[in-house]
Amino acid sequence: MKEILGKQSKETRCYIMAAVMVFEGFKPMDAMTEIHGEMLLDVLGLTKADMESFPMPEYSQIVEHIKSITDSEVRHWIITNTYSPVLKSRKQDALNAFRNFCSDLKWDEIKESMKLTEKLDGLKPIDSGSMNMGGRPRMSTTTGANTSSGCFSIIALIVVSTALFALL
Repeated sequence: MKEILGKQSKETRCYIMAAVMVFEGFKPMDAMTEIHGEMLLDVLGLTKADMESFPMPEYSQIVEHIKSITDSEVRHWIITNTYSPVLKSRKQDALNAFRNFCSDLKWDEIKESMKLTEKLDGLKPIDSGSMNMGGRPRMSTTTGANTSSGCFSIIALIVVSTALFALL
């Protein structure tokens, strides 16, 4: 996978890492957090210095940059590595944030990648409100969709900042 991800530009790999760190921030920190972060950096062919020099993107910038990725293996890796910490966190707000992320990406293979991640982790989402076939969350009102994205970008920025500082 390292070779496949390495074909992406360094900037894209930094955006991918930022997306992963947003969702890693929902999991409690433990003794393995730093090691896991270093492994992610290695797979992406990045260093701590690369991430330190990368200007902290907002949520909308992350989505805009990675949603244009066409390689299905890279997309699968992104979904797997953003969904796994959501499952492990067992938090409703993490699941909601992930659903918004999937809705914003509009990728076809999301549901398949999610099912595989659930199988690999041996976990199911904490609620029964599943995603529809298009991989987008069902929202009861358009107001909910609009207000959550504004708050989410602030929360995501805080989570990414905290996670990156934890890696140092």
